[in-house]
Amino acid sequence: MLVLTFDEAAKRASFTRRHLERHLAEGTGPAVVHLGKRRRGILDVDLDRWLLSLRHPPPGEDEEAPPHEAAARGASKHRAKGTRPPTDEGAK
Repeated sequence: MLVLTFDEAAKRASFTRRHLERHLAEGTGPAVVHLGKRRRGILDVDLDRWLLSLRHPPPGEDEEAPPHEAAARGASKHRAKGTRPPTDEGAK
């Protein structure tokens, strides 16, 4: 775990410092660590977690899980219903 300055965090996120500060002021940014009266920072893990929360999946990707987990979930849905998942074998 590493404490980043606001400048370091902004650079790592490819934001300007002002853009990061705006998110923090609005309460939509990563968690802040208070290191002293006038010194604050952001934990690298909190910054990474926050950046991942901003991610919008591409079309066709399940919003809640990576593609391999979504496929497994689809198969378990069929098991719960007692049906078989569709196959590519064609109609018989």
